[in-house]
Amino acid sequence: MNLVLWTLAVPLVTAAVGALGGARPFKEVTMVGGLALTFVLCLATAGQFLGGRPPAAFADALRVDGLSALVLVLCGFVGLLSGTYGAGYLRRNEARGVVTPRMRREFYGLIPAYVFAMLLVSMSNNLGIMWIAVELTTLASVFLISFHDRDTSLEAAWKFLVLGSLGLAFALLGTVLLFASGQGSLGEGMSGLHWTRFMQVAPELHPFTLRLGVVFALIGYGTKAGLAPMHTWKPDAYREAPSPAVVLMAVGMVNGALYCVLRIHLISKASLGPGFSEGLLLTLGLLSVLIAMPFVLIQWNIKRLLAYSSIEHVGIMAIGVGLGAEAAVFGALLHMTYHSLAKPLAFFSAGTIAQLHSSSNFDRIGHGTFSRTPVASALLVLATLMITGSPPFGLFFSELMILGAGFAGAHPAATAVFLAALVVLFCGFAYQVGQIVLGPPRDPADRRVPQPERFDLGMVTTIGVAAVAVVSTFYLPAPLMALIRAATQVVWGGG
Repeated sequence: MNLVLWTLAVPLVTAAVGALGGARPFKEVTMVGGLALTFVLCLATAGQFLGGRPPAAFADALRVDGLSALVLVLCGFVGLLSGTYGAGYLRRNEARGVVTPRMRREFYGLIPAYVFAMLLVSMSNNLGIMWIAVELTTLASVFLISFHDRDTSLEAAWKFLVLGSLGLAFALLGTVLLFASGQGSLGEGMSGLHWTRFMQVAPELHPFTLRLGVVFALIGYGTKAGLAPMHTWKPDAYREAPSPAVVLMAVGMVNGALYCVLRIHLISKASLGPGFSEGLLLTLGLLSVLIAMPFVLIQWNIKRLLAYSSIEHVGIMAIGVGLGAEAAVFGALLHMTYHSLAKPLAFFSAGTIAQLHSSSNFDRIGHGTFSRTPVASALLVLATLMITGSPPFGLFFSELMILGAGFAGAHPAATAVFLAALVVLFCGFAYQVGQIVLGPPRDPADRRVPQPERFDLGMVTTIGVAAVAVVSTFYLPAPLMALIRAATQVVWGGG
């Protein structure tokens, strides 16, 4: 039994079944069951790697190492969460009469298809397949962003399509240049694009062509990750897409795009030395954190607020790798893990509040949500504390590791700027969320008073995610810690 193939086949079949007609309960069971089985297969694949038998398929074009296994498990987990919350989300929208049969088919087909594309990215050892898989996430994202068929959602989808396609064009050009830098040493055929082959012949790659390829590839995949200044699609896309889809983009797409960035970084590091790509990542990471800072302070929409949080966090991960210290790399991958656990809670709780108020704008939601939607509001506060790196939550420790490595290493000035930005971002988030949650309740006669909270599948999923995120703060399972260490060995040691 080839676990790699089964891990990809299950979400693909689930997507095909979801895209066909059928009753809603059947589609819900199919999607949640298919994604649950997919997550189990992701765990089994990672377990096989930890057992000393790295899974592979298609002549090593798909291959699982420490970095692949970590991203695979995180993406499978987020896919299951999105599918489970999404079933309740769509049920609430159907009750409001805003979901057509076409929209239902699209939703139940696109969510598993997105998961398939993310998993394909995470297991790609071939740079060509990696690019194709990222392109698949782009296509799925376009349809999910335009899901509600509003003028604003269509505009956001077109914006994402244009910028995403431009980014992927850069990534494709970068891949071509990377291959051109190794003519004569990489070999012919598909195996010449294997990442492992690039690492074997790294000293023989042409430096100038390689530098160009690395720059173009980092710009391209950095666009998908949302690294500044290629981030401008994120706020509008996150505002318009359904909350379950936003989680896939904010966690799955970010992790997948960073996987691509790290693969390119490792080729550059092995051939040119660490300075070139580390300098690029440190610069882009700092720029992302600094750009997110003022927009958090002036934000007017809760989902756009969380979009800038995602820009901040992808910047933090890039900084961790760019600092050029093993402890910082470990901190970056630990940050990726904790972010994958905490960010779904933020979007699910915010999405629930937005859905109950029929808007994600602050002026429509108003103040004092705790008096009207106490559970979702409490979970939003908890999520805010987590994603801002407040102690004792997990992101505090990952940020502390990156900061410690930065001050102890060669970049104390950049680290000081990074620390100052984190303080401002914490204050901005605390102020914005405090404005929403606290304050006097609305007059019941106000026509904007929201629907009452219901403990449906979506709410139960959100509470479950909160429990997992809190427990993970104090205890990460030993196999997951082993995956983080193995991924660190790949990114720091190059293999």
